[in-house]
Amino acid sequence: MTPIVRAGALQGFDDLVRRWGADPARLRRQHGLAGKEIEDPESMVSLNAVAHLLDDAARVCDRPDFGLRLGATQDLQMLGLLAVVIQSSGTAGAALLDSSRYLFVHSPSYQLVLEPSTAPNPHNWVTLRFDVEVDPGVPYRQIIDGCLASLLTLARGVTGLPITPLSVSLPHTPAASPRAYRSAFGAPVAFGQPKGALHLDPNVFAVKLHHARPAIRRAALAYIAARLPHQDTSAATRVRNTLGSTIGATRGTKSEIADLLSIHPRTLQRRLHDEGTTFEQIRDEVHRTATLRLLTESNLPFSQVSYALGFSEQSAMSRKVRQWFGTTPTQMRAQAARSAARTPKLESITAPS
Repeated sequence: MTPIVRAGALQGFDDLVRRWGADPARLRRQHGLAGKEIEDPESMVSLNAVAHLLDDAARVCDRPDFGLRLGATQDLQMLGLLAVVIQSSGTAGAALLDSSRYLFVHSPSYQLVLEPSTAPNPHNWVTLRFDVEVDPGVPYRQIIDGCLASLLTLARGVTGLPITPLSVSLPHTPAASPRAYRSAFGAPVAFGQPKGALHLDPNVFAVKLHHARPAIRRAALAYIAARLPHQDTSAATRVRNTLGSTIGATRGTKSEIADLLSIHPRTLQRRLHDEGTTFEQIRDEVHRTATLRLLTESNLPFSQVSYALGFSEQSAMSRKVRQWFGTTPTQMRAQAARSAARTPKLESITAPS
C-alpha cells in the first residue's frame, strides 16, 4: 500500500519556503502536491511525495535544517480531528496514548510508541519512539527531523510547559550541523541510532491538561470510529508495525512480538498462515528495509547495526546483506557516501517578485 498522510502535515510549508526566497507552489507542483486537494488539510496525499518535497525544499532553500524549522512552526491544528482528541485528554500521558492509538487518522504510515517498560533503561527516562514508513530509496532525513521537532512543539503546546527532552535519538547522520539539532531540541542529540526518539522526564506524563473535556473526546472518537477507515488490523500488519517500531529495543523474536501483541505465539502463527504469510517472511521484509536504512543513512558501527537487527553476530548480518543486496555492508555504506557526494544541488527556484 502506498504510504499516505493528511495534507495538513504541510502546515507552514509555503510560508517557510517563501521566507527563504523560493516558490512553494512550483516546488509542490513538481511533486504532484498542488491544486484543490492539497488545499484541504483533510485530503490524503502521497507520503513519498511529501518526503521528496521536503528534501528538495531543503536543497533549493539552502537550509539543511528545513525539517527542524518546519516542525518548530507547526501547531495542533495540523492534526485536525486528532487534535480534538489529544486536547480533550486528561493528562499528558493519556494524550500520548491517544496519539499512538489514533495516529492512523493523520497517517497510517506514522508510528509513535512508548518504549516497553521492560527495556533496559539506565537513564531513568521515558522514550517516545517515532518512525515513518516510506518506500525504499525515498529520502527521509527531513521528514524524520520535521516530525520529531513537530512532536516536541505539539507536546509543549498541549501542556503549556516548556518541555525539553533529556536526549534525542535520530536514525540518520545529521542533515544540518549538530549545533542546529542541539538548538532545535534544546538537548543532546545522538545520530545514527536504530530509531528516532525523544527521551523525556517521566514526570512529564503526569501533567494535567487544563482543557480536558471528556465528553468532547468521546464524541471525537465516536466520529473517528463511524466515519474514518481504521488502520488495517490484520495480523500481518500488526506484526509488521510492531517489529518496525521495536527494532533496537527487542530482539524481534516471535515470542517477543506475540507478547507485545498479547497473543500466544502459536495463535499468531496460525493467523499469519491463514493470511498467506509467516512471521519469518514479515521479519525478513522489515529487517531488510531497516538494514538498508541503517547501513546507508547512518554511521552506526556494524556491530551495533547487527545487534539492533537481532542478528546473532556481525558475520550473520554480512551474509544476509549479501543475500539481500548482492554486496557487503562496507561496500553498501561506501556506495551511499559516494552517491551523496555526487548529488547536485538543485537550481534555485525563486519566488516571483
